[in-house]
Amino acid sequence: MNLVNTICKCLYILFILLICTSCKPYNTIISGKTMGTTYSITISGFNHPHNEFKNQIDSLLITINNKFSTYVNDSEISKINNQNADSINISKDFLYVLEKALYYCNISNGNYDITVGPLVDLWGFGEFINRSFPSKEDIKIVLNNVGYEKIILKDNILLKKGNIRLDLNSIAKGYGVDKIFNYLIIRGYTDFLVEIGGELRSSNNSQEHWVVGIQSPTSNTIINKIKLQNKSMATSGTYNNFFENSGKIYSHILNPQTGYPYMHNTISATIIADQCIDADAYATLAMTMKPLKVIDLINKNDAIDCYILMIGDDGEIIEYKSNDFDSFIVF
Repeated sequence: MNLVNTICKCLYILFILLICTSCKPYNTIISGKTMGTTYSITISGFNHPHNEFKNQIDSLLITINNKFSTYVNDSEISKINNQNADSINISKDFLYVLEKALYYCNISNGNYDITVGPLVDLWGFGEFINRSFPSKEDIKIVLNNVGYEKIILKDNILLKKGNIRLDLNSIAKGYGVDKIFNYLIIRGYTDFLVEIGGELRSSNNSQEHWVVGIQSPTSNTIINKIKLQNKSMATSGTYNNFFENSGKIYSHILNPQTGYPYMHNTISATIIADQCIDADAYATLAMTMKPLKVIDLINKNDAIDCYILMIGDDGEIIEYKSNDFDSFIVF
């Protein structure tokens, strides 16, 4: 899957580190590569043949990648993007993820937008290439093919207006984490931690919890230790994907309504939710809005909490937290 999640997904993967396992008796780690990044699954009480189990995990992740990767030519999303037809049949899994994504497009009033890919490519953020400042004319032309409202779902039929191109990289890793989580539950495991590219979901069968650390985006220190108990966590950030033009810094987070980068100073957002697909999407959404607006939105949902870091005018890091986020911090 795309190494760069085109809306604003964590290019530096804000380094979420497993710190400890709350004195669990023993753990088995299964790891590998998927979706342009890595995965790691830590399981307590593992009792299956390691290689056989890993092969099953890899097979499941390949299936997911073959639906949502824009870098796989015959993936479901690539076929959708390459079709000229206005009406397209989509799979049940694709429908589920797309409906989730459109929900977050809607509650963010279009700040989060899964059709922004062509705009990202125009600015040169879609690949690690030399970047250039696009002309107003080029931006205007590309904006004709950007806008989540040009996507309509009717049952399992996708209707798209114009040359709309979908990109679900901002939510697919979270979905992948949830699929692995559900698979482990089916296989009888109740105490484990799933991680794909820094997106996490934990399962706990007791009062013990998993403890993970969030690294400061400006140093190699841990800025907070977080306890996860049957929760998911995802982080997005901005600070190492930008370019400078005429002495001004431009982030890779692009406004799908104007075609230009957002200019606020948020550098990272960490979200805690029940399902990782929601944490993943919210983390991206949080990077497209000013911190206080994000906090206000999240405080309306008891199932979501967030932690936002912004660089102040004096260069100091400013913290914003939702009402209950402190309950997850290990003091």
